[in-house]
Amino acid sequence: MIRIAIKSPHAVAVLVALMLVLGTVAIFAIPIDILPTFEAPAVQVMTYYSGMPTGSMEKTITNRIERWTNQAMGCKEVESRCTLGVSVVRLYFREDIDPNGALTQVNSLALGTLATLPPNTLPPVVVPFDPTATIPLTVLTCKSPDMDETQLKDVARIDVRNMLGGIKGVVAPAVFGGKDRTILIYVNPRELQARNLSPMDIVDALQKANLMVTPGVAKFGDYEFQLDSNAMVNDVRELNDIPVGVRKGNRTYLRDVGFATDASSIQTGLVRIDGRRQVYVPIYRQQGASSLAVVDGVERELPRMMNALKSDGKELVLEQQMDQSVSVRESIHALIHEGVVGACLVAVMILVFLGDFRMTVIAVMSIPLAVLCSIVGLLTTGNTINAMTLGGLALAIGPLVDDAIVVLENTHRHLGMGKSPIRAAFDGTTEVSLPVLVATLCTIIVLCPIALMPGMGGFLFRPLTLALAFAMLASFLLSRTLVPCLCSRILKPHHDHTAPRGLFARFVAGFDALLGVFIRRYAVVLDFALRRRKLVLAFAGLLLVSSFGLLAGIGQEFFPRVDAGQITMQVRAPSGTNLEAAEQKK
Repeated sequence: MIRIAIKSPHAVAVLVALMLVLGTVAIFAIPIDILPTFEAPAVQVMTYYSGMPTGSMEKTITNRIERWTNQAMGCKEVESRCTLGVSVVRLYFREDIDPNGALTQVNSLALGTLATLPPNTLPPVVVPFDPTATIPLTVLTCKSPDMDETQLKDVARIDVRNMLGGIKGVVAPAVFGGKDRTILIYVNPRELQARNLSPMDIVDALQKANLMVTPGVAKFGDYEFQLDSNAMVNDVRELNDIPVGVRKGNRTYLRDVGFATDASSIQTGLVRIDGRRQVYVPIYRQQGASSLAVVDGVERELPRMMNALKSDGKELVLEQQMDQSVSVRESIHALIHEGVVGACLVAVMILVFLGDFRMTVIAVMSIPLAVLCSIVGLLTTGNTINAMTLGGLALAIGPLVDDAIVVLENTHRHLGMGKSPIRAAFDGTTEVSLPVLVATLCTIIVLCPIALMPGMGGFLFRPLTLALAFAMLASFLLSRTLVPCLCSRILKPHHDHTAPRGLFARFVAGFDALLGVFIRRYAVVLDFALRRRKLVLAFAGLLLVSSFGLLAGIGQEFFPRVDAGQITMQVRAPSGTNLEAAEQKK
């Protein structure tokens, strides 16, 4: 491979161009998220019974769904929770279970419980569960100067959620705050008693009079008509004209014993933003969607959504109050910053130690190419750019140039022997191929046990290991191809090399002299160690045994005991705000 790279610079140029093109495409195609994608199959079963208390939900719905659904093959853990009118059951499966098969099994078992559930229970809703998407990415607040809480919640629940559903990757399951619109019927008990009616008579009359049915098809000769009967009222006030009691010679209407009104149910949730009662819509991401793409898509569509609502006569202001993608953006910026700083420091070190600007350029070129190759590998394996993969890339910034530096230094040494650049590049790269390969594999393999951990450990650290491994393998490939090719083309023999003049030349000469003094003194110490090997080995063994005694104190150092009464919290108020108000808000 080294010989081909030196003899075929055009092939190396094509390889580098391929890395650049694929890496650029991968940067725009790979999803960007906060945490890695949760690959273990998990299923969530949601069942609704409006108004049922939490205790009854647990006994009559949740327990039965748990008993049925935990029979699914490969289910290893079941957890559940109940709120007013809502039952949520989550099932976690072994990693070897197909997620689609688990979803199908649980759906069949959950629907099988419907016959045993209380009447009027809605059919269970079975969806895949992603624990990394349980916290909303952003919160969209809705406020209007001329809408009350009931109208505001209706617009948010119907219009805003429908518009959000058209944005790629967005899930907006619920609306919080406001009042739920409800048509209430108020009756007078004395009027009912005087007409020998009961509240159930009112309910039956409303259900029979306010309905929509499809009678079927009527045929008249050669014509066929689709019959439709819609007796539902168009206005709430029309309910007052519905007959609720019919007696011979006497008919009672709803207005005679009560009245219907367009109102709201008892408010159980209150949302205040900036001191005003409002509603908000939490926005989640679909499984596999990019968090940054979801947040950017919502922000981009907000003006269009407000204009569309305004054209319908609904003045509504939509604002994002929270953005979890900020941490991902900061991590990306930190990686770019670290890469630039690392490349600059590497360039300075190579320039100082080797005193050759060309070698500096060759070494620095390996960093962006290796990072691009790592992103291609992450995209190919179904991973995302997240906090863990960014951490792996950050760890790899330093070791990425190790392979190139070793090859450059050895090539520099062979050039000092009077060899031509082509011969020096071949010999210098070939001599260090095995040590560089072993060093690269050692860097990768040290993280493999963590990446192969089952459960949450593997879920978090496997992407980090893959990011580091792809970058290190790409760096090794570049040190066998690009580095020797460039060395053979742009480096000059030492007898033809023109040393830099001026201040930099004097600095390099002085640094080489200082480095020579250090090497001579190190040679004396090394000679002493080689002549007294038993003493050196005994001292090293003593240090090893002594270090074992420090292990007992490591846990106490990292996890000190803290009295609960000593824990305090600092609240930093933004500039220009009252500290007391900020603490109360916190």
